[in-house]
Amino acid sequence: MRKLIFCLCCLLWAIPACAGDLELDLECLQEAYPGFITGTETDDAGHVWFLTKNGGRLLYNDGKMKSHAELLENADIEDAMRQPYPLEPERPDFAPDEEPGRIRCYPLLKALYGVDQRSVERGIVRTLFGGKIKVRLAAPAAEAFQRIDTAWRLRPADPELNSYFSPIYGYFWRAIAKTNRLSPHSFGIAVDLNPDKGPYWQWSKLRPHPLQKTFPSAIVSLFEDNGFIWGGKWEHFDLMHFEYRPELIIKAKKLRAKANGEKPKDAS
Repeated sequence: MRKLIFCLCCLLWAIPACAGDLELDLECLQEAYPGFITGTETDDAGHVWFLTKNGGRLLYNDGKMKSHAELLENADIEDAMRQPYPLEPERPDFAPDEEPGRIRCYPLLKALYGVDQRSVERGIVRTLFGGKIKVRLAAPAAEAFQRIDTAWRLRPADPELNSYFSPIYGYFWRAIAKTNRLSPHSFGIAVDLNPDKGPYWQWSKLRPHPLQKTFPSAIVSLFEDNGFIWGGKWEHFDLMHFEYRPELIIKAKKLRAKANGEKPKDAS
């Protein structure tokens, strides 16, 4: 049965994006990063490119069928946005390699935050959590994280929940463990909470992990409300990990509203 599900997932990954997907993904990116994408163009091969404010362009969909390993290494924008992210309180059981947001389009991240360590660090700022815990993040992620801090302070004091927020790790230029791929920490868009509270799949024999269902929803919801996805909603889980990917949250809200027959009030 697991092999059958895996084969079906591979077929789904191979299905080209339709115009509706393109329009929705473009809309979500433009809402997530105002002014960044200025238009589109189609080349002679029929490939759509997104034009950026700095004069660059980003391929939306190369049309190639890719294995999961290839998607992790060389995803285009459509690949990175294809799997819908499940908003809280949804904690579904995942099929093999179902992990929305773990697939990243590196050309997009580099266009947004910098192509190398020096250029990324020009956009890194310092912020505080709880008035004392220092965190370095890319400016847009830092702004969102400050909103999380403000909202958390308004909650009734809860020592157990507060323990998830110490220590906190942000920007750090490095590769993902046991890979040559840059970590989202390298772009200043990832926040890791207390690792004692959230195991990582490479450190655990449990898959799925029970904490994928029981990790505090109050924390996950607060991050999602401010544009961060949670690594607990991946088959290859990273329970301490939150990642600033507002386009995925916006898309999830739009899809949820459509499924419920509603018009999203403010998807961002």
